[in-house]
Amino acid sequence: MFFCNRAKLDLSDKTEGGVSVETISIILILLGIALLVAEIFIPSFGMTGLLGIISIVGGIIFTADTVTEGIIMFMVILVIVLILMFVAYRFIASKKSPLILKETVKEDLEDNDLVFFVDKAGVALTTLRPSGKGDFDGVRLDIITEGDFIKKGTDIIVTRVEGKKIFVVELKVEGE
Repeated sequence: MFFCNRAKLDLSDKTEGGVSVETISIILILLGIALLVAEIFIPSFGMTGLLGIISIVGGIIFTADTVTEGIIMFMVILVIVLILMFVAYRFIASKKSPLILKETVKEDLEDNDLVFFVDKAGVALTTLRPSGKGDFDGVRLDIITEGDFIKKGTDIIVTRVEGKKIFVVELKVEGE
């Protein structure tokens, strides 16, 4: 149906320009294989791979006489492409390549900028039951009480920070 049957279409070995149909189909298949292997390394959102598949299918259509022959060719080419992709990835991964990061982050991930606010005094901007917002020297933060209900406008102090959670208590003034 979609395959060029040389007997029906009477495609000779040479076209008018001197390039045979077999040469064009081999070029399309090799180009498709190269594009699929390049898909590993080129960030193209799948466009390189899609063009590779289209090129391979086009080469198969020009080459295969039957649908069965075309499917078999596609399966063989698929196995070849998978092997080449694996070999290319292993080769690049084994070398010092700018494409693959081999170093690990060694900085301590426990460092938290919010620890700066521990023991800082502020004002509750909303009623805290148990969470709400607080103002600490002009910086608005989401905060959580240590369990007590705190009214809006009450002076508060940060007691501890756990990840992104900032815990506060009501600031008691001596003499009260």
